[in-house]
Amino acid sequence: MNATLVLVQPDGRQVDIPVKKPVMVIGRQTDCQIRIASSDVSRHHCEIAQDQGRLSIRDLGSSNGTFVNKRRVAHAELSPGDLIAIANLVLVVKVDGRPDAIDSHDVLEDGQVLPVKTPAKPSAAGPDERTRMGTPPPKKGLLDMDNDGSSVGDFDFLDEDEDIKKQPKL
Repeated sequence: MNATLVLVQPDGRQVDIPVKKPVMVIGRQTDCQIRIASSDVSRHHCEIAQDQGRLSIRDLGSSNGTFVNKRRVAHAELSPGDLIAIANLVLVVKVDGRPDAIDSHDVLEDGQVLPVKTPAKPSAAGPDERTRMGTPPPKKGLLDMDNDGSSVGDFDFLDEDEDIKKQPKL
């Protein structure tokens, strides 16, 4: 089975997240294989598991819940085209190339359960004042992307167990 989670960002861009391991934990903690830096996401929010040709999701006691097709779930089997909502993010389940096309607008409309957070308004000091004071300007959103399509540190896809050992202890 070739499984992928397709993250649909608020601006419509799509990012493929291959499900490479039998179990992948999603959360904001550094030891998660799919790391989401958001206070709306629990440290260990949920896990995606592949077993005997089946794909499933299990909530790990998250505060804000894990949703599949807008239903809060503790555990659920996943099928191609299912919409997973974690905080204000929506992911589409893609298995063996199905679904073949994903309409970002429809996914966001049909899958979101929490409102998209808008960036805070700049302070009266303005961006130049913040930079001069040594404070970097705020990020534009949870999943800002570089021009090459790579994330700006909000996601941390750990492929090797060695990467976990290198992470600092908190």
